[in-house]
Formats: sequence, structure tokens, C-alpha cells
Amino acid sequence: MILQHQRRPGGMRLAHQFWLSLVLPIAMAILLYGIFASAHRKQVLREEATAELRNYATLLQAFVESALQRRDLALVRRRAEHFASAERILGIAAFTREGEAIFITKGVEREAERLGQLARRAFREGGDIEEVASLVGQPVLLRTVSIQPSSANQPLVAVLVRDHHYAEVLENALNHGLAVTGVVLLLISAVVAGLVGRFTVALPARAILAGAERVASGDLDAAVPERGAEELSRLASAFNTMTSSLREARERAVREEAARVNGERKLQQAQALAAAGQVATSLGHEIGSPLNVIHGRARRAADLPGCPEHLRAELETIARQSERITRVVSRLVSLARPPRPQRADSDLRRVIDDVVAFLGPECRRRGIEPSVVCEGAARVRVALDSDRLFQVVFNLCLNAVEAQSRGGELEVRVLPECDGPAGSAVVCFEVADAGPGIPSEDLQQIFDPFFTTKAAGGGSGLGLAIVRGLVEEAGGSVEVAASSTGGARFRVTLPAIMSDSPASVSGSPASVEASSEASSESRRGGREEGQKA
Repeated sequence: MILQHQRRPGGMRLAHQFWLSLVLPIAMAILLYGIFASAHRKQVLREEATAELRNYATLLQAFVESALQRRDLALVRRRAEHFASAERILGIAAFTREGEAIFITKGVEREAERLGQLARRAFREGGDIEEVASLVGQPVLLRTVSIQPSSANQPLVAVLVRDHHYAEVLENALNHGLAVTGVVLLLISAVVAGLVGRFTVALPARAILAGAERVASGDLDAAVPERGAEELSRLASAFNTMTSSLREARERAVREEAARVNGERKLQQAQALAAAGQVATSLGHEIGSPLNVIHGRARRAADLPGCPEHLRAELETIARQSERITRVVSRLVSLARPPRPQRADSDLRRVIDDVVAFLGPECRRRGIEPSVVCEGAARVRVALDSDRLFQVVFNLCLNAVEAQSRGGELEVRVLPECDGPAGSAVVCFEVADAGPGIPSEDLQQIFDPFFTTKAAGGGSGLGLAIVRGLVEEAGGSVEVAASSTGGARFRVTLPAIMSDSPASVSGSPASVEASSEASSESRRGGREEGQKA
């Protein structure tokens, strides 16, 4: 099942959500700070202006009352003009209860009516008034000052006009600076949040998602880097552990399936061998005697004096084919028969020389150059009787010869002695050819009974199965690989027999006689096969 990744309509990526979760709170914090800072700054500037204006009002009240006690209006006006020249003071005016202007400075002369109205209101309310107004085309801060001269003079109300535009200018400048600072801070935060989100969230999450899609498509070799935030790093580690477990499970399932198939195949082979053994045993009993009669009569007739050559050739063919049938049945019986313990040994080099000599005519007919190379001792004895060793070497060499129909080479190489399992001494020899080799898909079953790569009718598929059975029965092993010339190379490993080992002593006379008889029969069969060439 393949996972199809589809983005949900209107959905948002994890990295974008992470970025917004960082940037939005910062933006809201900067905005709220700007609002509250602006309001607080405006209040602070207003309080500073009011406090300064009150100080001026107190001084003005003292100076005017002192001048009025002296009945010197000129001094009052001079002191008023002096106060009006102070920083941010636009002007001063004084009015009686009836609204008559006692004095008014030049800066606010055009606003005398409005200032008089404010003074009359102060008389009515009986206290000082402070307010923000717009005079002379700009915002100002107004404050009334009650002046109580001596009993000889009537009370007055002085009005101080202070510039308030500077506070707005200063506030706007500070707000602009705060806004620029907030925007810069927000941009820096956005960039940092984007980079942090990319390397700690976005890239690790995308890697894990890509790995999950690969696993869903069947690729269990997918691995993701374990980086990013702690949770994503742990998730990536768990993902890699999961894919590793899945790979192991798949490999285990493949091995189990291969073992099951191999077991079934071996069971089928065992059943086939059992059936073949039963059939071979029955055939041996049923056709053994007729074949012996046919073989003996054919030989006897061929040896009669005066027998024509063409008839003698036909009789020889009948005899050889009879022997061939006997050998095939014997091989089937030997495959089905339980292994028998072996105690005899044989000279490996002598058996190899005999096999190469037997196959000499067939090699010459096919244009094959045989060679025997012995890298170790000249004479090596192995734990296998000469008859069975002859059968092993003969089958391997015959396969090598038959694989080269247009010439080539046959090399039998005896390797030096080496240590086998548990320190035991073993001897190896190789049979190599320059033929087409064995396809890789056939290597696993090349030793199976009845399996053959030869053309239809060209082989029974029992030769290599017999070789493996005899070698493993002796405690050795046989392997197949490609040769240096491109053909096949079979390596046989057999236990070596030391010169002082009891097993190196020949068996009983009966066993020696039986072994010699079997070797003679094998050599005779090989000799007759060579004559067929």
C-alpha cells in the first residue's frame, strides 16, 4: 500500500504555524507597549507642563500682589512682560470682576476676549481654572491665578498662556521613534523565528515526512537525520529504529521463506530419491539378470572367430548400452541407500592420474588439453577409498570435458594441506575448465539430484549429486565457483590421512579386494566410454 500525501485545502505548514506562533505574540507585545507608552508619555508631559505653569502662576501672583500694594501699575506691567518672556510662556493678561483688562501682553492681545471670558468664569467659580485650548493658531495650556491685593484695590484674575504645541511635537517624535524601533524589532524577530523554525522544525519535519513516504512506498532502507528540536530528533531516532526493525523483519521473512522453499524442495527430492531407490531396486532385480545375459551373449558373439566387423561393432554397442543401464540403476540405488561408514583411504594423486589417463582419448577428440598441478606433497592420502574417490574425480572431470565441445582445457590442481574444522588436516583439489560456466541462477541447485544443464537427453542429473554425497559422507565438502578462464571450478575438500594414522593402513583383505574390484569396474566403464569416442 502506497501512502499518497495530499495537502489539506487551506491548511498551513508546521513551519508557518511555528513562525506565526513566535511572531504574532511579539507583534502584539510591541503594539501594546507602544499604546501604553504613548499614553504614559502624554500624561507625563502634561503633568510636567502643568507643574511648570503652576510654579509660574505662584511667582506671578506674588510679584503682582507686591506691585499692586505699591500702587505701581507700570511695575505690574513690567513684571508681567518679564514673565511673558519666559520659555514657552506666550502671554499674560489680568482682568477685573467686570471683565476690564488691567494689562495684557503683546503675544495674546488678539485673544483678549476669550481670556476675559475665562477670567469671569474664574470669578464665578471661585477658584483657579486650568485647561487646554487653541489660541493664536496653536494648542496652549491656560491657567487662571486669583490675585487678592490690599483692601484698597479690587481683586484681579490673571491668565497665563503657555505653549503646549511642543509637547505634541515631542510626543509625535517619540512615538515615531518607538514605531520604527518596534518595526525593526519585529522584522528581526520574524527573520530569527523563520531561521529557527526552518532548521529546528521545517527541515527535520520534511525529512521525517519524506522518509515516511519512502517507507510507505516499500523502501525500508530510508533513514532520516536525527536533528532539530528535541522532540523531532527523538521522533527521527524512533523512525530509524522502526525502519531498522522492519528491514530485519523483512530479511527474516525472506530467510524463512527461502528456508521453507528449500525444505520443500529437499522434501520433494527426498521423496523422489525414495521413489527412485524403490524403482531402481525393483529394476535391479527385474532386469539385472536379462541385462547380464544380453551383455554376456553380446560379448561372446563379438569374440567368435569369423564375426563380421559391422556385426562386431553392433554387438559392442549392445554391450556398452547394457553396461550403461546397469550403471544408471546402480547410481539410483546408491543415492537412495543410507551412507555407510568408511575406513579406507587412497592416494589422491594416483587416482587423479588414472582419471586423466582414462579421459585422454575423449580429450583428444574434443581438442581439450588436460593438465595436473600438484602444489603440495607429491603423494597425499585422503579419507576416501580409491573406488569412490575415482568416481568423484571422474564425474567432475567428465562434466568439465563435456562442457567444452569445441576445445579448451581441463586443469586438476591439488592444493597444499591446510587446517580444517577443529584443527584437523584437510586436502583440497580443484577441477577447472574453460567452458561457458554455470549460470548464477543454477548455482544453488547444481548439486540437486536430477538437475542438469545439459541438453534434453544429455544427462541424468545424478553425477554431481553423487559427488556431493560421497564427499560429505567422507566428512568433506564440495563448492562451485567461476574459474579464471571463465568456466566452472569445483573445489573438493577431504580429510587428510597422516602417514602414522591407523586409517592409513589398508583395510581387511576382503575390503581391499572389493575396493579393487569396484575400481576395476569403474576403470573398465571409463575405458569403454573412451572407446566410444
